[in-house]
Formats: sequence, C-alpha cells, structure tokens
Amino acid sequence: MKIVVIGAGIMGLASAFELLQDGHEVTVLETASAPGGLAGSFDFDGIQAEKFYHFICGSDRAYFRWLRRLDLADRLRWRRTSMGMFYDGRLHPFGDPLSLLRFSPLSMAARVRYGLHVLSARRRTDWKPLEDVPAKEWLLEGEGEEPYRVIWEPLLRSKFGEETERISAAWIWSRIRRLGSSRRGFFQEWLGFVAGGGSQVIVDALTRAVRSQKGDVRCATPVDQIYLDEGRVVGVRAAGKDYPADALLSTIPLPILAEMGKDLPPDYRRMATDLGNIGVRCIILKTREPLTPYFWINANDDGLPIVGLIEYTNLNSPKAFGGASLIYSPHYVSSKSDEYRRPEDEVYEETLEAMEAIRPGFDRSSVLGYRVFRAPYAQPVCPVGFTRRLAPLRTPVPNLVAGDTSHLLPDDRSISDSLALAERLTAAMREVAAERDGKG
Repeated sequence: MKIVVIGAGIMGLASAFELLQDGHEVTVLETASAPGGLAGSFDFDGIQAEKFYHFICGSDRAYFRWLRRLDLADRLRWRRTSMGMFYDGRLHPFGDPLSLLRFSPLSMAARVRYGLHVLSARRRTDWKPLEDVPAKEWLLEGEGEEPYRVIWEPLLRSKFGEETERISAAWIWSRIRRLGSSRRGFFQEWLGFVAGGGSQVIVDALTRAVRSQKGDVRCATPVDQIYLDEGRVVGVRAAGKDYPADALLSTIPLPILAEMGKDLPPDYRRMATDLGNIGVRCIILKTREPLTPYFWINANDDGLPIVGLIEYTNLNSPKAFGGASLIYSPHYVSSKSDEYRRPEDEVYEETLEAMEAIRPGFDRSSVLGYRVFRAPYAQPVCPVGFTRRLAPLRTPVPNLVAGDTSHLLPDDRSISDSLALAERLTAAMREVAAERDGKG
C-alpha cells in the first residue's frame, strides 16, 4: 500500500520503519522543521540539548528492544541518581528508605505507612482494579492524610490542575511501578540514558532507518486536510500539495487530527477529544556549576513559583555539555491559559527566584543562557474509567489508524511506551492491509 504517516516523532518514525519493512511505500509528514517531536533536541549555544528531558527505567523493555534493533545497545548507560523534595522552605533528601525515615515533614507513623503502601504498589502487577478508583481515595485509604497532603496532592495538582480530583489511581500506580523498576537493591535508584546525544540518538537512527528503506520523511510539511471518499481515506493535503494514500496512520495528538479531519465521523471526533490533554511550558537553563546533587527535585511548597527542577547533568555527565550543567523546570498548564503563554523573561525570573530559595547563595551570574519550549498537548488526562473513553486505534474509517499519548495510559509518557505503541499501530495497519488484500 501507499501509506501516509502523520508525525515524525518517535512513534511516527518507528511505525514508518515497520511498515517499510512490510513492503509498503511510506511518506512521513511532519509540521516541525526537523524530526523528533517531544524527543527532539536543539542547539543550545554550541551544545546539543533535549527540548524536554528524558530518562530510561529498568522496565523500559521496548526501548531496549529498539536499541538492539538499531545497533545502539552499546550506547545505553546507567547512573545512580537521587531525588530531593522542597517542602516548608527546606530541601529534603527523598526517594529512598533512609531518606524517608528522616523526612521530618511527616510523622514517623505516616512515614512508615507511606513506605509500606509504595512497596505494596510496586509489587502489584494488575492495574485494572484501580482504573475506577480515584487516586485521592486510593492514596488516602492506603497512606492517610499526611502523605497525601505533603507528597501526592502537590504532584497531582502540578500535573492536572483542576482535573486532580478525577484522576485514576492507576496513573499513580504506574509512576510508582516504573520508577521502582529502576532500583538495584533496596536503597539505590539507577536511571539510564543514551550516550552521545540522548533521545536525539534514537531520533536520528530511526530517521536514517526509514530513509534507508526508501521511506520519505518530509519536515516543515503540515497536514491541512484529510480527503475521504465513500468513507475511506484517499489522501491528504499538506503544505499546498496533495498526497494520495491507500491508508493513513496518524501519531499526532488526536485533538489536532480531529481538527484537520473535518469529514471524520462526528462520534469519533468527539471521542478523540474526550479525555483532555494538558500543555507544558518548560525552561532549560545552562549554568557554570551544579545547583544540587539531585537529579529530580519535587517542589511541594506553595511558596515556590515552580513545581520542580530536573538537573539533567546529574544523570548525564556535564562533560557531555561542555562542562555546563543543564537544569529543566516544566510547568503543566492548559495551552489556552495566559500562564502557558507567559513571557520568557518572566518565566526565567521566577525560576531564578526558586533556585535561590532551593539553594541559598546561588549566584545568578553562573547562568550562561536559557530557552523556553512549549508543547500544547503534552500530558493526557487519565480520569477514572479512562479505557472506556479511549478512541480506538482502528478508527471508524476502515483505512485510518490513529494513536497518541492517551493510548499509553495509565503509563505516563516515555520513549519506551511510544515505541511499544508504534508496534501496536503497525499491527493495526497490518489488519488494514490484510482486509484490503482479502477484498482483492
């Protein structure tokens, strides 16, 4: 078949490669000027840096599988990392049993109850019984009011805002289990990265793999319209040009697909936007020296103007970035809000204020530069009963397959899960091809 793939992120590139290996003719259309999507990188004054940080956990089996497939397994590195939590005006070590026992914002009884509940969640393998349980209810029942107020409520609020009360417990369980898979022994957390460029390494490898199979990757080519005839896709229009197609595979956010596909069935278009999706605004700072020893700091303090810091060079060595440290601070918020569009100089100033609070004596002159990136559909909402509201990968249009990060739920967004979803999308497209061949 002649297949058009919309989106040259990890999911789209991996899907395209699979379909090319099946013998199809594939064209990938991407709005941005380069492949990668949320996994892409940029030139940060002479160094390559990811626009949005990524890390690898021990349970990321699809990632490991694709690294082997792309001859990149020797690039995988693991490093011991640690977590901090800023609460009540103080930075506390957090994330391991010893730090938990010393975590003074919780009573000793609450610390023990929190630890036992997290351990129980890590051992759970089936999330389905949690789907219809609100996260708040599950956490309060398992841990009590103190851990929920100090630890979990700020996390949920920072991710989902006004949606917090309806988030499924399955989403929290998935986060606990994924991070728990990266422990060696009881006390040591180890996270992974791809040496020599991080996520850009796999973006570049997938792009090369697609092109080596004679696939066409066209960037700066936004799709404007999907053409349907007698209920089937017959092509798309992108950047002023028509692309005929026997089938269409979309990996872009479903709300965007619904907008460009005005002739798609109305019920499907409603389902495609039903769950909701939250944008992210992320600032990246380059500094002369490290800020803290932690990879991840949760800012669970209402007095702080940020929700967290990720000091990426405490995972990937500063040597990879010319000796500089990279610090990310994401803020999840509706892309329709003023906060999402907030001027970059204001975002920069509030981040500096937070860094000064987290490490008193921090020298602003050590900042060598900063960038702000925004993505309007970065965090799918995971409400109670989410699987019953997910749009199907096989859409009502027989030759249209479509998936986005909402299909990763209850798992959070990761490159590994995107690669696994690409395999599911490819399997769905194989069904389309089989049905077409059967009719022939």
